[in-house]
Amino acid sequence: MRALVVITALLLLIAGSNGYGQYRMPGDDIRETVSRFGQAEVVVSYPGFDAMTKIASRFSVSSCDAREAILCLSGRDVDEFIALGIPYKPVIPEERKGFYTASSLSEAMLWQSYPTWQHYDTIMHKIAERWPGVCRLDTIGFSVMGRAVLALKISDNVAVDEPEPSVMLSSTIHGDEPAGFVLLMRLAEYLASGSTGGGLAEELVSGLEIWINPLANPDGMYRDNDTMIYPVRANSNGYDLNRNFPDPEVSSPPLQKETSDMIAFLEEKRFALSVNLHSGVEVVNYPWDKWTRLHPDDDWFDGISRRYADTVHLHAEPGYMVYLDNGVTRGWEWYIVRGGRQDFVTWGLGGREVTIEIDDTKMTPGSNLEMIWNWNYRSLLRYIAEALNGVRGTVADDDTGDPLSAKVFISGHDADSSHVYSDTVTGTYCRFLAPGEWTITFSSPGYLPLSFQASITAWNSVVQQDVRLQKPAYNYPAPPGSGLLIWPNPCDGKFSVMLPARITGDVTVTLTGVSGAIISSYSTSAQAGIPLTCDFSTLPPGIYIVSVRGEPFGPLLRGKVIITRPFPE
Repeated sequence: MRALVVITALLLLIAGSNGYGQYRMPGDDIRETVSRFGQAEVVVSYPGFDAMTKIASRFSVSSCDAREAILCLSGRDVDEFIALGIPYKPVIPEERKGFYTASSLSEAMLWQSYPTWQHYDTIMHKIAERWPGVCRLDTIGFSVMGRAVLALKISDNVAVDEPEPSVMLSSTIHGDEPAGFVLLMRLAEYLASGSTGGGLAEELVSGLEIWINPLANPDGMYRDNDTMIYPVRANSNGYDLNRNFPDPEVSSPPLQKETSDMIAFLEEKRFALSVNLHSGVEVVNYPWDKWTRLHPDDDWFDGISRRYADTVHLHAEPGYMVYLDNGVTRGWEWYIVRGGRQDFVTWGLGGREVTIEIDDTKMTPGSNLEMIWNWNYRSLLRYIAEALNGVRGTVADDDTGDPLSAKVFISGHDADSSHVYSDTVTGTYCRFLAPGEWTITFSSPGYLPLSFQASITAWNSVVQQDVRLQKPAYNYPAPPGSGLLIWPNPCDGKFSVMLPARITGDVTVTLTGVSGAIISSYSTSAQAGIPLTCDFSTLPPGIYIVSVRGEPFGPLLRGKVIITRPFPE
């Protein structure tokens, strides 16, 4: 409560000097706007970085600069905002009964207007049906109101999961930012139609697995209509989906259906590179959004963001995408965002994602869609092509050649989960790095680590390095038929755990006391016939329970370990 009072006091102080006080109302105007249009936007004075961070933790901020911020309020936010008494100016919504809506499917596919929901569904199916050799339509999940969240996979061997980097392009997680929606449908058609043309499109389709999700929030865009009349930022439950991803450092709002489905999809695909398209300003925004510190690969992130904006500047009218640092920013230097998809993918999944805002106008007129395409499509193609660069290869068992899931990291450089992993099924890995000399280490449970020197001579350098990891020169006991085999037991806190041969891949290891209190829990990867090594040598003597759970659906196995080493004084 004290923090809210501080925010209010700061805003009142600023309001007294800039004239916002005359706009202060009891809140009926906000309630009426939400009732009629599904949401309300209000402008508040910028209260400083710390206070703005507190505001952003409570309400969805759609844009912010050193003078003012625009908050987007859904029905679930209104009472809380009004109760704070923050001075504001209402943004008057535009009256409209249809927003540049195509009258037919053929008109919609000229990309000069917005499709109805039925048009969109048909367009996605038509692209997949017209180019079946390189396109496959998939469903990420379903919205709260039951609409499909669609994605097109575009690749030269579309029916096969190839050992090559995967890239995802997604748009309109905010339903009232529709320009990227049309842009990505058109990009899917461009890539599919050019997949045998001998140009960049063919190179991308043949070298990568590209996934395109034009509409991440169908309920926000279409609400209870087939036509995009008054789209809103949030989903049908009033939650901003780009503030809804897990963040272990803060209390997260209830996970929405669209978010849960998207997380499952992202965890399965493990995209090496991805992008999320928005509107409201014109800037390329890269991690971190939530931390006021640099990502370990900040130079690389800044480089790919700079190349996107600079390519736009070659083809756009002067003044386009020049916000902040000439069209580029680290997220936290703009304003703090918690629960964003960009940080979840980058920190939680070991991917690399940026957010690109492609138009100052949130609701881009249909007459401007051709212009937005011409200014951005080359930059998008070049962004996708970034996934062809870096250090790439496979990791496998030196004896059998079987693929391995290995941690790929750079000692003294990586932090905040900036390392990556090779794919569990194919063993492929992809590590994007700025130019320089890098010592890359590969490690997998039960294998000796291996390092090699990678020389990145330019931004478009490709270093191909296949890695074969060797097992140590000693014999392990045979895997048990069931349960856990723990040795030595008793021990000094360092012990090995052999799992049944059938349990491989991602596992969670948990150590509890006999009372059931959790002492430690962590994730690792299990290989058949290779023990997990555990080090709890700092614990006092006693009896402990070791649990190993196969992820994501089990089984759960338990065993007892006795630590007898005297506890240091």
